[in-house]
Parts: sequence; structure tokens; C-alpha cells
Amino acid sequence: MTTMMVLMGTTRSCVLLLMAVSATLATPATTSTPSTTSTPTVDGVGKVTLPKNLVPIHYEVRLQPFINGNFSVHGRVHVQFRVLEPTHHIVMHMADMLTHNHTTKVIEATSGQEQKILQQEYISTTMMYIVHLQEQLAHGGHYTLSLDFVGTLAEQLRGFYRSSYTKENGETSWVASTQLASAEARRVFPCFDEPALRATFKIFLAREQHMKALSNMPLLNSTPIEDQEGWMWDEFETSVPMSTYLVAFTISDYPARVVHHHDNNGTLLRVWAREAVYNKLDYGSRVGSLGLQFFQEFFGVDYPLPKLDFVCPPEMSPNAMENWGLITYRESALVYDPATSPATQKQWTCYLVAHELAHQWFGNLVTMSWWTDLWLSEGFATYMGDTAVDYIEPSWGMLDQFVVKRQQKVMALDALRSSHPVCVPIDDPADINEIFDIISYSKGASIIRMMKHFLTEATFRRGLKTYLTELKYKSAKQDDLWRYLTEAAHEDGTLPDDLTVKIIMDTWTLQMGYPVVSIARAGNSSAVITQEHFLLDRSSENDVRFPHNWWIPVTYTTQDKPDFDNIRVNFWLNGLGIQPASYIGYPQPDQWIIFNVKQTGYYRVNYDEANWELLTRQLQENHEVIHVTNRAQLIDDALNLARAGHLSYRVALGVISYLAKERHYVAWKAAFNNLQYLRDMFYRDQAFGALKDYLVSLILPVYRSVGFEERQGDDLQTQLLRGEVMTWACNLGHPDCRHNALQLFRGWMADPENFEGISANVAASVYCTAIRAGGEDEWNFAWRHSRDTGASNLADALSCTEEIWLLARYLEGAFNASSGIRRQNAANTFRSIAAGPVGNILAWDFLRSQWSRITNYIGATFFALPTMIEDVTKTFNTAQQLKELVEFDQENVGRLLTGKRAVLQAVEVTKINVDWMEKNRDLIVDWLENQGFSCHLSGIML
Repeated sequence: MTTMMVLMGTTRSCVLLLMAVSATLATPATTSTPSTTSTPTVDGVGKVTLPKNLVPIHYEVRLQPFINGNFSVHGRVHVQFRVLEPTHHIVMHMADMLTHNHTTKVIEATSGQEQKILQQEYISTTMMYIVHLQEQLAHGGHYTLSLDFVGTLAEQLRGFYRSSYTKENGETSWVASTQLASAEARRVFPCFDEPALRATFKIFLAREQHMKALSNMPLLNSTPIEDQEGWMWDEFETSVPMSTYLVAFTISDYPARVVHHHDNNGTLLRVWAREAVYNKLDYGSRVGSLGLQFFQEFFGVDYPLPKLDFVCPPEMSPNAMENWGLITYRESALVYDPATSPATQKQWTCYLVAHELAHQWFGNLVTMSWWTDLWLSEGFATYMGDTAVDYIEPSWGMLDQFVVKRQQKVMALDALRSSHPVCVPIDDPADINEIFDIISYSKGASIIRMMKHFLTEATFRRGLKTYLTELKYKSAKQDDLWRYLTEAAHEDGTLPDDLTVKIIMDTWTLQMGYPVVSIARAGNSSAVITQEHFLLDRSSENDVRFPHNWWIPVTYTTQDKPDFDNIRVNFWLNGLGIQPASYIGYPQPDQWIIFNVKQTGYYRVNYDEANWELLTRQLQENHEVIHVTNRAQLIDDALNLARAGHLSYRVALGVISYLAKERHYVAWKAAFNNLQYLRDMFYRDQAFGALKDYLVSLILPVYRSVGFEERQGDDLQTQLLRGEVMTWACNLGHPDCRHNALQLFRGWMADPENFEGISANVAASVYCTAIRAGGEDEWNFAWRHSRDTGASNLADALSCTEEIWLLARYLEGAFNASSGIRRQNAANTFRSIAAGPVGNILAWDFLRSQWSRITNYIGATFFALPTMIEDVTKTFNTAQQLKELVEFDQENVGRLLTGKRAVLQAVEVTKINVDWMEKNRDLIVDWLENQGFSCHLSGIML
């Protein structure tokens, strides 16, 4: 039989049977043959979004993937849809598949009448499949489109893809799994692939008898496939209405760990992974059960599905994906071994599970109408993930850690002119991955945290419950959430009647950046308060300081009555542009004041020099009078204000002089985040030795306090602090740290069979120090053990070597499928190499010369390309590096995929760094000299 089919814009003849096991796909053509038939005009086509005239109601999808064969996927789809506006055309998304055009049918639901098809068309630039009809589809009518197609289990980690693992007997086992966010469902079956176009799904998966298929909903029944011995059809229950990007299925030979979670619905929780890690799933399972309980109580809305599966495919692009009822995780994210995993891994597993569970409500139950409001999903999942961790592991102080790990980190990026609002217009789905960044995640989470505090938790939760209940199984925009929260706030009296959540929050979501609030004493008991857009680049050139003003919830506490538990809003600094504001009630001149209690607001604070001196004195005399979160705030604000030219480095470095007495992880994390910038700027400078001696002097007291060895009874924050301190001390060449690290590693090499092991929380610094000091033998030893154990910290440490040829070999292997480095780890391997002073130059040269190869290998996947660009360029601070970066940008215009914004930001950061060196390098060298850290060599000042 001869059939016509659409293949990436090319018309071909071919015979393919839907369930032919022996069918072999030919290599798709890459050229396009123009159609000789004139194509009817279709309103809305040519844009990247679908026309608004049809909405899907229900999909029936049947797929047979030949996972143990030629990797083809044979499929059939039936799509029921409703007509909102009369049309002669059905427009859907489709990519990477062959369609059997002779099987395409359009049936009117009521009469069963088949609609005559004039032509089928595929537009590759917009990934749109169009069926042109002779008769117009009637307004309000219900129709079904059905067709057969053939696709492929992809190598790139998107759509319906394949990955494999090696069993203990040496056999290779293949796994088929999906990654349909953000717009990849079209690569699996023709569909209306936009988040607002929710529908129900009936999934049928064909599998071999020894394998197990999973989908969003529970299995309904399994039946043998006629004439295909050893094959079964698995039919799954019909889903609730959901977006295409949340559809999921896996086929594997994994065993299941069943966790009977008892909630209001009796939800069944199961965890699936390869057998070798089966006994390391307990903690992730426990967090899953406790997390479900927490979110149902917090939101007051039950989890709506009868089951929830966690699955670990051998490879994934993101760390995890919140598919409704079938969450997928990287194995490294879900597996936790109390005997060998560091505290960072336990915290990461707990958070990531909680984050994905939060999505089951924010993102799944109520979905954003379009990717413009991605931040609603990711910002809520990030903040609520940390909130759930605080419930599950209250001793960790997760909400204090939030400030230094999320808020302060994103504020560094959001201080660039090339930043973007959290609510950003997206016209092209190709740009969606651009906004899967820490602005959407961490800034979104930070302003949600701020909103919760100015509304109060009770009002916040009541508004969320109404929002989730009223919009269940629907799509929403941020204004919908503002409306429900405002109603709750006015009823509870937590906002004045003339102030709405929308008025406040639009100033935080619709414009980029954030303010610095400056307070200057104006007499004994009053002050003048102003706000301005905080930018790291304050140069007059390109000074397009937007007329930004924010509604700022102002909180404060004073020396005479220090109260860091009261975080209720004292007053509002309005967003109407009325400047300055006066504040009456300022403390006496010899008393300090701190604004932004517990840094609940997303803004920086600058004081007059007198108040900075009072705060510095308080930190030196008794730092614990000030809450640790505000100590972290003072450190971060002071050093960033100095970096941007708002504050002298003399004052900023004076603020952190108390650190010799500090023993709290949160404060030290803020310090390390900021000291890293000084280290990066000076690493290749002749004065680095003086800076290094200064940094060692800061760290030495806490190094001695926490000790190199683990102590029984240490809490998690102490373990985290020890890990950070050891990394810094060993990297700075502290003799005791280097001696301990080398002794441990060499002892391991000498007798690996009887070696007792290296404490998990210092292992990363031990590995890195030993490999940096060693040569090929140490590197090869670490490589073998990283392959045997899968230890990520050992794999990262391989990039610490200073042998350029070893780094070059490692970097080459990261983008070679036969090297043993998984495709999902390619970007992380690159980033770890780029983080080192030797590897940075190598990685930058590789990125420039191999850009096309890199993008083809890993694809346009979420954070990978942008973070690679950011990490390899963040230390650039010379005119030559800036020139190379600008040339890279110009040479790759139009080919940067998800790296476009990252390159713009890298150019801006490099310009800022060059300017910073010119303005501050000599000032800091003089300050170091005055502190006794000499920059002299044989009497010559460097």
C-alpha cells in the first residue's frame, strides 16, 4: 500500500504498519520539498502559539516503543476537541515523527460523520501540523481527530527518550521515560501543546512481559497483544484534566518499593529505581510520605490522585520533574545512604522531593495559563519546598538558610541591567527555557516569602486554599492569585482597604531588579528614607535607570529593644515615586537600628556611616545580640553595597572583621558567598598572596573550632559548616588541612580494601586537595572509584587536577557518549572544570571552539547551557577576556538557543569586573597592607 505522510516538511511515499515489530525507520530527510498544491491561509499560523479556535477535551494515546529493538515508537492518537470559532483548519503541535496520512480522520461526535480532508501540512519552523478541511467545523461542535504515526525513542533527554544502565551481571538494561516540559509533548504525539489547553488522557502502553509500564494514573488492566508473543497492552485509568507537559510514562525492569501513605485518600506511594540502589531509597520515601501530609494540611486541599510514583530513570535532563502522579528524579537526587552520603545530599534529597510535591498543587492542580507566569509554579514550589523541609526536619533551620542560599544568591544576578522580571512575556516557546533560571525560582520564592510575612501566615494560607479550590483543574494568571489573597487580607484586616496585593506585587513581578533602601539620620529622632534601583553597574554610560519604585514593607528593630521575632510591617514605603519619606522615632545617635528584620523583604539596606560603625561595634562586642539571619544580611548588604560603590570597602570589611568569633553556618555562608568574589577577582593578581593570608586569618578560628573530624552529635548546620570551612582552608593551602587531606587520601590508595573511609562531610575537600597535589596515579585512582561507586563528589574532584592534559581528556570525555560519563552529567563536568584556575582557560577555549557540538549533544535543556556560560565567565576581569566574550557573542548570534540571555549577562558582568578592578584593586591592596598582610616582595611593593 502506498501512503502519503508528513516528514519535517518533506512529502514521501512509504508503507509502514502500526504494530510491525520488524519495521525499521529510514533516516529522516533533512531537505524540504515545496508542495505543488497551494496551501489555504490559516489565521494564527505563522505565530508560535496555536489559534484560539479549538480546545482539547480528551486524548487517547497508544504507544508501542521498541526499547529492546530499533528504538522506534509506533503510535496512534485520538483527540476530542471543541470548536470555539468556526474554522476549516485543525492546527496542532507535532515534531520528530512520521504521520500516516491515510489514517487521518476527523469525525463529528454527534452524527459520526467523517469530515473530508483536503490536505495535510507540516510547518517545521513552528512545529505545527495542519489538517485542511473542505467543510467548516461548526461553532460549539465536538469532533475527534485520529491518526497513526511513528517516532523514535530519542538520544537527547527530551520527549520520549531512552537511557540505559548496567546490571550487576554486566547486562545492559534499557529504560524508556519522558521529559515533556516545557514543550516536548509534541515530540511524542500530535497535541495541543500549551499549558492552558488542559484535557483528560487515556494512556495505553505496549511493553514486553518482563518489563513494567507506569503512567500518571493507576494501571486499569493488561492484555496480551495479538500476534506479538511476549507483548502486553497496559491500559491506565483516565486522568484528571491536565496540561500536556505533565503527561508521563516510563517502561523499565525496575522493582518497586511500596510506601503505604495513609492520608484522607489512602494515596499509594511507590518508589522505583534499579535494584543496586534499592536499599538507599528509604529517606526519599519517608520525605515523600511526610511531604504529602504536610502539603494537604498546609493548603487544606487533598492530593487528588489515588497514587504517586517516584521513578529514577538512568538519565534525566533536569534534577527532577513534577509529572502528576509520576515524578521522575535523577538517581543522584533521590538516593541517600546514611553511611556514605554527606549532609548536603540529605538536605538536597529532602528539598527536591518537597519541591516536586509542592508542584502537585502549584503547577499541576492549578496551572499557569502561559509560560509568562512560570514563576508562579516554580517560585511557589521553591519556597514551599523549603517550608516543607522546615516541617520535616525542624532542626535544620531551613528558613534561615533560605536567605543565604536563595535570596542573597539571586539578588546578585538581579542587580544586573540584563536581568528580567519574574513575570516575563514569552512569545516563542523556543525562549521558554531562557526563563527556567534562578529569577523564576529563587526571586519568585523570595517575593512569595515576603508576601507571606506582610499578609501573615494565616491570611496567606486562607487565600491559597480558596485559590486552589476555586481554580482546581483550571489555568490561572498571577492576577487570579492576587485577587484571592486580597479578599483574604481585607477580611482579616492585614491590608488596608485601599491597598491590594496586586498594587504591591505588580511592582515586584512586572519590573526587574529590586531597591536599596537608604536611611540617613536627620536629627536626634528622625531619619530620611529613600529607595532606588540597586545596580552593580552605576556608570553614567548606559544609565537607563528605569523609573522603578516598589511598595516596600518596612520592618526594623533597635538596640534598646532588639526584637527579631516581630516581623510585622512597621510602615510601607510606597511605590508611587513620592520621595523621600520621613521616619519619626529614630533611636538616639549612640543606638543602632536594623531595617528589614530577618531579611523578610527583597531589598538591600544602606545606612549612614555612623550606624554602620555602631553595628560593627555590636558585632565585635557581642554578635549574638543580632539574629543570625540579620548578621548574614549585614554581611551580604555591606559587601554588595561596596561592590556597587554605595559604601566604602573600609566600612564593609570592618563589618566582617567579627567573623573570627562567628560559629553559625548561615552567617558564614553569607560571608563565603561574598568572599568568593574577592578571591575570583584577585586569583590571577600578584597581590593574591596577601588576600589569601587575610582569608586564612578569618577562617582559622572557625577551622579550629569545628575541627577536621566529624563529632558524634553534630547537627546538620555544623556538618555543613565543617564542609565549607574545610573546602576553603584546603583551597587556600592551609598546612594542617592539606596534611590531613593528603594523609587520608594516600592511606586510601595504599590499602583500599581495608581503608575505613573518609568522613562524608569533608570528603569533597579531601578528594580535591589530593588530586590537585597529585598526578596521574591519583587521578586514575579517583576515576576508577567514581565509576564503581557513582560518587558525585569524587567525580567533581577529578576537575581539581592541575595537569592540563588530564583536564583536557576529562573535558573531551564529558561530551563523548562512549567515555562512561553520562549525558546528563556533561554540563556539570564542564562547570566543575571551569571552576578551577587551570581548567577555566581550557573550558573557555573548549566552549568557543565546540559550541555546536555541545548544544547538539545536550540540547536546549533548562539550566545546562546558561549555567555553563555563567560559570566559565564569572571570573573574567580583563579587557582581553571581555573582547573574547564579545566576539563569542557576535559569532554565535542566532545559534545560542537557551544561552542568549546568559551571554548578555556574562558580557555585563565582565564589564563590571573590569571596572571594579580599576576602581577597587589598589584600595583593597592598601587596606590589606594596613591590616598587616604584606604585598611586598624583597622590599618592592607589588
